[in-house]
Amino acid sequence: MKSAKIAVSSLFGCAVLAAFGTASAAEVGVQTTATTTTTTTTPVTAPAPAATPPAPAQAPMTLPGANPEVATAATDHGSVIGRFGIGYMGRRSIVIDPDGAMGNPTTVDAPIIGMRYWLDPLIGIDAGLGLLFSGGSDKTAGVSTDRQGYTVFMLHGGVPLALAGSKHFSFQVVPELNFGLSSSKRGPAGPDLSGFHLDLGARAGSEIQFGFIGIPELSLQAGVGLAFSYDRSKASAVGANPEHVVSETRLGTSVGDNPWNIFTANIAALYYF
Repeated sequence: MKSAKIAVSSLFGCAVLAAFGTASAAEVGVQTTATTTTTTTTPVTAPAPAATPPAPAQAPMTLPGANPEVATAATDHGSVIGRFGIGYMGRRSIVIDPDGAMGNPTTVDAPIIGMRYWLDPLIGIDAGLGLLFSGGSDKTAGVSTDRQGYTVFMLHGGVPLALAGSKHFSFQVVPELNFGLSSSKRGPAGPDLSGFHLDLGARAGSEIQFGFIGIPELSLQAGVGLAFSYDRSKASAVGANPEHVVSETRLGTSVGDNPWNIFTANIAALYYF
């Protein structure tokens, strides 16, 4: 009986051990499977970088006024560079008789006709000539007498400088020189008269060209300035009258005592060819 109990107990124990071993083997298999499973990831290729645009070219810096041709290319002033302008360049006065009416010296005017040539947008050259030859006669009751005549020669030179401007306008400073000679005779038996004039100075003003009406070749100029002038006139000796010489120096504006002189003595008109 005791042997039977021992046998049953042994069988029960073997069954328990078998069941426990099976469960352990299953757990080990699960753990092994879970451990040995790997995940394979396909590498993603990075996109190629976009082409880098070339760096912009660095333009050299230029100073204002370094290329005046660009600034004047589209202006009326720029259209007359290298061309001759011909026309009226104002008038100049010269003393011819130191013993004029009421003791005041007699002066005569010489209109200046000349030309202007622009070497480049900044610098030009002015040259002009003024001439006056006058004479005549007066006949009364069959008696003819000669009227007093005048001979005047005036030379003008200048260097216009175009310092600023816009489409139809140019601001200019013009250093200039005027040199003149004159002669006359006061009646058949009167003294011989002569005069000398010299002035040196500069004018500041403008040249306006008529490009706004389609005529950029036509221009008007006006200005005022400061000048030093020297005048000398002489009346030769006749009979008991001794030689009379008057000299005068002046430093002043070119407008004078009449504001309308700016439209007579200081205005000029040119046409460029």
